Amino acid sequence: MGRRLVRFPTLVGLVVVLNFLIPRLLPGSPVFGGEGADAALLPASARAALAATYHLGAPLPAQFAGYLAGLARGDLGWSLVSHRPVAHIVAERLPWTVFLVGGALLIAAALGGLLGWLSAWRPRRRPVRLAVAATIGIGTLPEFLVAMVLIAFLASRLRLFPPGGALTPFAHQGSLFHLVLDVLWHAALPGLTLVVGLTPPFMLLVRNAVVPVLGERFLVTAQAKGLPPRRVAWHVLRNALPPIVTLLGLRLAAAVAGAAVVERVFAYPGMGWLLYEAVAARDYPVLQGVVFVSSLAVLAVTLALDLLAGWINPRVAGAR
Repeated sequence: MGRRLVRFPTLVGLVVVLNFLIPRLLPGSPVFGGEGADAALLPASARAALAATYHLGAPLPAQFAGYLAGLARGDLGWSLVSHRPVAHIVAERLPWTVFLVGGALLIAAALGGLLGWLSAWRPRRRPVRLAVAATIGIGTLPEFLVAMVLIAFLASRLRLFPPGGALTPFAHQGSLFHLVLDVLWHAALPGLTLVVGLTPPFMLLVRNAVVPVLGERFLVTAQAKGLPPRRVAWHVLRNALPPIVTLLGLRLAAAVAGAAVVERVFAYPGMGWLLYEAVAARDYPVLQGVVFVSSLAVLAVTLALDLLAGWINPRVAGAR
């Protein structure tokens, strides 16, 4: 546990440094050029004033010192494009991504865990084998391709779901129940796209974690004593659960990265779409704010799940 807690601030420091450097390594500039940068259309005097206001012409060490001072105050800066506090922009977009990614991750973990359990417990049943093969086959497709197929058939042809957005205009004027249904209706296709890509890793991990446990001596002894199948299944799950919990945190980073593509395709107003807009406009403060908040959330959840895995099975904590 101590090593994990020491490793966390080290990773946070690395995120801070990379988060500052990577945007400045991108080609173009929010003032002097770059695709989607409206500031490039300004007169030279206005561009110079904008660069001076945001200290874009200062040396990198001075910019980094100002960036650290802002983080220490909880200030993520101001957007170069919208001229609004980055913290306010992130606060508006973050709940949408938390809802979309969190829901998709939990559904994928439950579905993948069930399929993995069945493939280990009943490996020779044909329906189980077909379900496993279909899950792996569909899961290999890239997110944007799955998204386009879902839009083409479920949105455009069958008109079961909207092709994009997060809310129907003026839906908030109705009851809370209808508002929740509208949010779920819009999140169905982007959420399903993420679930398709996240389910196979959980399925394979659960199967590979359960199969070795099935041959353990304590399990054979428990079955010989006549324990009910529910108790036997609990013993199997308790020993196979720690790596599954750990993967939940690791797949969170992949889910956040996949959400950047999915939100762009479905015009979903989350952090992924905000990241795309910030990269296109070279909006350094927004880009840094999105990456910093997302990375910090992923690190915190990963640490919490890692500690939970050690609590479930103390042997995991002793091995790390």
